[in-house]
Amino acid sequence: MCLAMGAAVAKADADVSTNGLELIPEGHSLWSESMLWDKDIVVRAGLGYKDNVALSPSTAQGSGFFASGLDLTIFRVPLDGPEVNFSITGDDQRYWRAPDGIKGEDLWLASARVQKYIGGEWQGGTEVRYVYVDQVLAELLLNGGIHPVQAKGNMLGVRPYIRRDFDTNLWLQFEAPITREWWQEPLDSDWKYGLQMILGSHYAQHSEFAITFGEFYIPQDHWLARDRDGNELAGKTLAVWRQVFELKWEHEWDLKRRWASTTRAGFNSDSDNGGGYFNYDRYYLSQELRFRTKDWEIKGSAGVSYYDFPVQTIGAPSGPTFNLTTVDFTVRAERRLYKSLKLFASFDHEQALSNDPSSEYKANVIMGGGSWEF
Repeated sequence: MCLAMGAAVAKADADVSTNGLELIPEGHSLWSESMLWDKDIVVRAGLGYKDNVALSPSTAQGSGFFASGLDLTIFRVPLDGPEVNFSITGDDQRYWRAPDGIKGEDLWLASARVQKYIGGEWQGGTEVRYVYVDQVLAELLLNGGIHPVQAKGNMLGVRPYIRRDFDTNLWLQFEAPITREWWQEPLDSDWKYGLQMILGSHYAQHSEFAITFGEFYIPQDHWLARDRDGNELAGKTLAVWRQVFELKWEHEWDLKRRWASTTRAGFNSDSDNGGGYFNYDRYYLSQELRFRTKDWEIKGSAGVSYYDFPVQTIGAPSGPTFNLTTVDFTVRAERRLYKSLKLFASFDHEQALSNDPSSEYKANVIMGGGSWEF
């Protein structure tokens, strides 16, 4: 992928050596529109094995799979106008055994973003995003608890934002995202309306610290609100208020930019419009470390989340309140063989621990393959 090109428009006065001709005619831009656009395309394929395709708590069934994927990026360098970025990225897995009737999984994302600098300190923009999901995921269900389901759905969202950069290397961004989600049963479709503020600091080159605050309103299409004991409240559609808070730290540790890390720590809190049956607090922490040279890139990441339901109980209303902890670990190594041809290998571990045995599971995925960039 080509780097953004910087340019200075040169002018030359006519003289004897140029026979009276200007090197660059007056009023003619050095950069044509076609020179401001660039693209990057990566295709990949590989083979792998997942030992618990359905994320089952007790009867794990594994299968080998064939995986393929695509990353496409088209962008416009903002030398004389807006910055434009369009991307499509996705992966498809086809299982050989179709355990529990699951033949494959897909996750695809398309995004279009336009932003423009307003003076030297302000910039505004809008991002439109579409996501297609067909995956086995652990989700909150209507009858309570977080359980694995084959989630199939589409999401379409728009995120307008405005940002102000300060002389002190601080920046402040306001966002107003709106998302529409369509899900097949057993999940329910919904809207998400949000307001979000991000305060960040570029404290060093390629290093940044940011704090995010947000509030979201999420009304469901069909699910009904429930009282404290889990009984449906007739005629009252479920709606949730969600508060989000996150600290994010990105740092590059050496001048050659070989070592880099990203740390996230956050808190989410959901409050429903019923008796609090769907209320929960989530605490999470994740760490990613990357090492990169001309021919190698190695990434490792680990994360943990804790879900605490203060009202919802396990079994009878007098039972203990529900809680869940998820743990994930990933390592990936990539080696350049020739120009844009690379080989990669990865390992993923995912596990859920809970005081409700039906919500527990663990799964491991190992995969290897190759990619080509052009």
